Amino acid sequence: MLIRVVSDTGIVGYGEATPLATWGGEHGRHGGETLATVSHMVGSVIGPHLVGRDPTLIGSIIPLMDELAIGHTYAKCAVEMALHDLWGKALGQPVHRLLGGAVRLGVVVAHMVGLMEVGEAIAEAEAAAADGLKALQIKGGQDAERDVELMCELRRRLPQMWLRLDANQGYRPLKAAFDLARRLEGEGIEYIEQPVAGLPDMARMTAESRIKIIADESCWSPRDALDLVAARGADAISIYLAKAGGMRRAGDVATIAEAAGLPCDVNGSIESGIGNAANLAVALSARAVSLPSVIPVSAPAGTHPCRIGGHYFEDDVISAPFPFADGMLLPLEAPGLGIEVDEAKVRKYAL
Repeated sequence: MLIRVVSDTGIVGYGEATPLATWGGEHGRHGGETLATVSHMVGSVIGPHLVGRDPTLIGSIIPLMDELAIGHTYAKCAVEMALHDLWGKALGQPVHRLLGGAVRLGVVVAHMVGLMEVGEAIAEAEAAAADGLKALQIKGGQDAERDVELMCELRRRLPQMWLRLDANQGYRPLKAAFDLARRLEGEGIEYIEQPVAGLPDMARMTAESRIKIIADESCWSPRDALDLVAARGADAISIYLAKAGGMRRAGDVATIAEAAGLPCDVNGSIESGIGNAANLAVALSARAVSLPSVIPVSAPAGTHPCRIGGHYFEDDVISAPFPFADGMLLPLEAPGLGIEVDEAKVRKYAL
């Protein structure tokens, strides 16, 4: 869902929402948004209350959106993203500077290998490595035997690759998760992401697994981050801008993680170049975001630097590719989100 916020001086700020009706927090506590709900919330609930307001007063607009609606974090994130884009363009500054400035030279990209049979997954992983990617996230959680075989074979074939297994809460019961973690011990797997559901079980996995555990579904908001830290429910946190409800609250999650000594990544739902520019700005400016991030290498057709790595779309609605080198996305330094949206492509791909 593409969001435009237009100022009285004609500046256009862009935002994006990628809602998934069937994905959310553990035990159904978050999520469930759709394109229709985002459209309704922005057009009929939030938008009318923003008309005439100063778009740079984001600190007051965030609690206003919370007063207007509980939840609906994807819709709120898209609006807040567009406001940051507009504000940066008005100031002539990139959004990462509005968030405090880049604290790293670039963001290491982890290519996501989806749920597929072992041979196909190995071929995609090796192709991403050939593109210069240095980190992989491997989707699993449906078949532990497949996951163990695949992760062990990837470690054998790609000895220098940073590897992370993402289970999406799939290992049930808890003993099954313990068994998988024990079988992968000593194989050089860096992290297992969200192997189980619920803080009690996540805390047991974190305490007893020799492989580090990342929380995803368990941590959406800053309040979730506080609960996670108190429960010792993970060794790291995967941050989504949309889970938190926007760039500022995603930054709050990162600050809580930093205070607790937990590293983070920035993840998402494979956004277009619009949403990914916001991902990149947060990942550059948040000190805790030291892990490889599962975000695209955004580029329009014919300009992508990789054949497979970070390459999820045949085309994009941005006019130029993101700068990419040595397995990293580099800062976008143009004002706002740092992108130029190709409106002809927006019209071409609009539904």
